[in-house]
Amino acid sequence: MLFREGDGGHEAYVIEAGCVEIFTGAFETRRSIARLGADEIFGEMTLLGGHTRLASAVATEATSLIVISHEYLEERVLAADPLLRHLLRVVIARTRDNVLRLGQNTSEPGAGVSGTAHAAADRQAALQHLRLEQAMATALEQKEFQLHLQPIVRLGDSRPAGFEALIRWIRPDGSRVSPGEFIPVAEQSELIYVLGHWIIRESCRCLAELDRLVPGAAPFLSLNLSLRQFDDPDLFPVLEAALADSGLDPRRLRLEITESMIARDADATLKLLQRCKALGAKLSVDDFGTGYSSLSYLQRLPVDCLKLDRSFISDLETSPAATRIVGAVARLAHELGMETVAEGIETPGQAALCRELGVDYGQGFHWSPAVPLERAAQVLSPSQAA
Repeated sequence: MLFREGDGGHEAYVIEAGCVEIFTGAFETRRSIARLGADEIFGEMTLLGGHTRLASAVATEATSLIVISHEYLEERVLAADPLLRHLLRVVIARTRDNVLRLGQNTSEPGAGVSGTAHAAADRQAALQHLRLEQAMATALEQKEFQLHLQPIVRLGDSRPAGFEALIRWIRPDGSRVSPGEFIPVAEQSELIYVLGHWIIRESCRCLAELDRLVPGAAPFLSLNLSLRQFDDPDLFPVLEAALADSGLDPRRLRLEITESMIARDADATLKLLQRCKALGAKLSVDDFGTGYSSLSYLQRLPVDCLKLDRSFISDLETSPAATRIVGAVARLAHELGMETVAEGIETPGQAALCRELGVDYGQGFHWSPAVPLERAAQVLSPSQAA
């Protein structure tokens, strides 16, 4: 006997070999519910809610089981998306309720579904996720998203050389939704594809408009690509069409990926980046120094630029170690024929140190936050003092 109806349940099981019978009632007069064989799972409905068993289980022959503990599952559930966690708990609770209504157990229906702090938090997070996803879809239709441009300054002469395209959500009443709030929601839904297409088209449009407003400046424009976007079959057709429609030189477009994307699958990333290079665009690694333990990818991937993570820059004026790291990365990049950008520069001292250490470009509030297109054109204009 593996467990009896009414027992406390803290484990589920996967049958590796053998056979298990699930039944209700006393063993001698049992009513069989199922006979399970290899690779099937049972006992799972008690794991998330602290419930008692709804039925009994007995091995009817020599049987080998893999145990799934409550702690093992809870650890993985807590690491999952809140919406998934909430839906999982709801499905299990409703399944138990159906069994309970059939008279299999006299426990309180649905007990434990929202009785923990984790479950209550997941419910709120799930509802917020759904509301925000629906609001994003409406915002796209009503053109509430804007592309703002943050200057990337050439440290040698302190003049803007390019921009990073950053999406902003500004509601009709002027209130803003933080990208840190809506971007993760987009990446967990199909909206990331729609949003990604809009960013690509708008980036090319803005770059062409800057050419009209500031003739001869020819800045580059960096835009971020997420891991999910590489799963989009329309990504490259949209990129090609946007470049063709705007008439831009593809070399002025810099596509940014993060080190964590490379870490997921370097071989698959290489193929995707080769397709990006085939378009003529340049490639940057964002947050360099934080997401991948090996530098071997630098000799394999067709990377043009390394963007130093702001965590190094923030410590430049107080940490000799940070200074040595920034200098070493700048030298390494130049040896490999790459450029460098320091992100998060906020003080004149940080800018001066990056220049002395051989970093090519700087980006940060020391010069400007991300600004609308018209203001970006003013920043780019030769009449503006650095």
